[in-house]
Amino acid sequence: MSRKLTITTHEEQAKSDREYWRSRTPEERLDAVEVLRLEAGKFLYEYPSRLQRVVTITRRPPR
Repeated sequence: MSRKLTITTHEEQAKSDREYWRSRTPEERLDAVEVLRLEAGKFLYEYPSRLQRVVTITRRPPR
């Protein structure tokens, strides 16, 4: 295993990140977003891993 240390600026790193994500397919980008969403929900906010469906039924008063 080869170890490598790279010193860069924030601007260079941001440019490199943009180039990387532009080289990925839309499906790969969405998969990455889903992974981040699940991880954030599990560990940071304790949200359920799926969106919750909520239905509210209301009745109108008689006329």
